Amino acid sequence: MTQLANSSAKGLMLAMITAIMWGILPLALKSVLLLMDAYTITWYRFAFAAFFVALFLFTKKKIPTTLLQKPSLMKRLLLAAIFLSLNYILYLISLHYIPAETAQMLIQMAPFLMLIGSVVFMKESFSRGQMVGSFVLITGLLLFFNQQYIDRSSISNDDFLLGFLIMFGAAITWAAYAIMQKDMLRHYSSNQIMWCIYLLSAMFFLPLASPEKISTLDTTALLLLLFCCANTLIAYGTFAKSLEYLPTAKVSATLAVTPLLTVLFATIAEQLWPASFQAQHLNLLAYIGAGLVVMGSMLTALGDRILSRSNINRLKGYVGFKSKSA
Repeated sequence: MTQLANSSAKGLMLAMITAIMWGILPLALKSVLLLMDAYTITWYRFAFAAFFVALFLFTKKKIPTTLLQKPSLMKRLLLAAIFLSLNYILYLISLHYIPAETAQMLIQMAPFLMLIGSVVFMKESFSRGQMVGSFVLITGLLLFFNQQYIDRSSISNDDFLLGFLIMFGAAITWAAYAIMQKDMLRHYSSNQIMWCIYLLSAMFFLPLASPEKISTLDTTALLLLLFCCANTLIAYGTFAKSLEYLPTAKVSATLAVTPLLTVLFATIAEQLWPASFQAQHLNLLAYIGAGLVVMGSMLTALGDRILSRSNINRLKGYVGFKSKSA
């Protein structure tokens, strides 16, 4: 029981690191995108991650050379890399039609699609606690982004619909990648799988990238690009590792706090560099939604324990005792 609790804690911590890294990433990308196109940035991120994971696997003598002898697994790796690459491309295209804030809200469909897919295709359990937590989390997200629903004066209905459909495609491809990643953990470690996906994705983006543009970056932009590259390595590494300790549904629920972290980091950045960053100003409904998202994420990730029969009975007994004492 103690070992299971430790594994859950490790998985939750790794998933939170992923959420934090993804929450910071848009702020760094915003500055680099002024000097380098998104495809080149993405290529550098994948190539950087592939190189350093390869070094790690080489020192540990764990390069997955036997993959070439398993055509079926190679096909799944190729598909996973394609799905992840499509996720990046579709996300970028959607930004031509909808604002970044709206995109950040809509991409939250991805963890929920991963949750549904894990239950349907991988037969993972979906307990009462997870059901309650998911409902609270979805309600919180809707409230948190209420300003986006109300104020769409700068977006035409056609552009919003097209942007929504493209982002929905981005969410589907990410969920498909994540589910395939979870399935392949039965054959290889997370680092071995991610190395193959990084390498294949870098190859996909190379024809669209212009690596020579790195010579035009100043020192600040180079440091920000380096951070974006390291972000990919850390975020997807911790994400893949978290799937070894937690069911896909619980990981996806934890990642749902990412947009809240983005707003938090944007607020901090606005205080430190007001000329470069402008935080989203939230109304009361949005703050209530933020609290519900955090609560829903905790319930979905730990609902089996929080809403267990013993805890509910203990709470009933405590409330009954208090009422009698009063």
